[in-house]
Amino acid sequence: MSLPLLNDFAPGSTIDASEETSVIQPGHSGMRPPVITRGELEYFPSMPSLRSRPLAAIAWLIRACVAIPCGVVLLAIGATIPIVNVYVLGCLMEIQGQVARTGKFRTAFWGLPLALRLGIIALAVTLWLLPIELLAALHRDTHVLAPGSVKDWLVAITLAIASVVIAAHLALAIAGGGRWWQFLRPIQNIRQQLDRHSRVRFWQQATRQINQFVAAISFIRLLRSGILAYAAAYLWLVIPTFLFTLLDDVTIRWQWFGFATGCAMLTVTLMWLPFLMAHVAAERRTGAMFEMRTVCELAARTPLCWSMSTAFLIASSVLTLLYTALVKNVLPPHVFRWDLMAVFLVTMIPARILVGRAYHRATTQPPTRPKWSTRIWRWSNIAALSVGMGYYVYFLYLAQTGGELGQNAVWQFPSVLQPFPY
Repeated sequence: MSLPLLNDFAPGSTIDASEETSVIQPGHSGMRPPVITRGELEYFPSMPSLRSRPLAAIAWLIRACVAIPCGVVLLAIGATIPIVNVYVLGCLMEIQGQVARTGKFRTAFWGLPLALRLGIIALAVTLWLLPIELLAALHRDTHVLAPGSVKDWLVAITLAIASVVIAAHLALAIAGGGRWWQFLRPIQNIRQQLDRHSRVRFWQQATRQINQFVAAISFIRLLRSGILAYAAAYLWLVIPTFLFTLLDDVTIRWQWFGFATGCAMLTVTLMWLPFLMAHVAAERRTGAMFEMRTVCELAARTPLCWSMSTAFLIASSVLTLLYTALVKNVLPPHVFRWDLMAVFLVTMIPARILVGRAYHRATTQPPTRPKWSTRIWRWSNIAALSVGMGYYVYFLYLAQTGGELGQNAVWQFPSVLQPFPY
């Protein structure tokens, strides 16, 4: 029997009773494997008590340590593909929005069960394709040394049969849910297809598994969230960035004036934009990108959390730019920047989570009439953050003049969006 893993993550959610019970057909022993629901694919279970259930807690830690690299690798690969990279940004917005709405760090594990399942499928398929690759290499050698011989024909027939059998086994294992043990028991998959009752139950379960899998991906919703993030960022940054990159000839005064204005506007905008992006991720509506006044009021309720989380986010984006400027220059040239995306995800996801947590804390603080001491505290945090943001803007100027990407390093906005995939 399958148990709900995270009812506290999805309040009010219900699970179909037909997915929680296993029907034993007459003459057949055992239960069919439970269908993984959409909630179990999206939300990672909470960690068991280490004192009362130490083995379950250790198993949870092992599963999390495997699921997190799987998620990072899948997102890094997807971020190098056009259109899919917008979906990846939507996933980052969803993770930040989950923390911003609930205030719980464990909700940042959103989507990890799905990533773990995809990682298991990819690993199992890779391992099962190794015999095919060995037989294919043997067939090539045999065909070159003794073309048309009996050994050549035997190897070719063996390769064809093995390809069909392994392909059928992988298809049945993936259709059955893609669990690790299903890839290790090919005989049971064959028996299920030979038995009429088991075959009917298998394909009914496979259909439901595919429906739950597609629903958990949420491609359209997360693609819309990624587009909304791009719209919100460029809405507030396009004019300051244009003025910031305007300086081309140091002898022209109006370019100097535009550059100075762009530096000031970019410094001020980047101070509040991460909180605005968290607001957009939490609200999931288009109008949230225009509510800068609301965001400033929320930041004023928790000035220290706002300034510290924003500073950490900006500092994390510097690591991505440094990797691009220093490391990429000594690597062999390649088109896809999956390694850059991996560095970006490892550094930026924790920073986005902290900004989401600071935003949630601000929403839980009631608005009060500030005293003079509170106002001094707020303006002290604003002044400190503005100094740090000024150094970041200066670093952007150095990146666009001496880095590999040039002005693209500024227009990518890695602090609120993500690097370009090419």
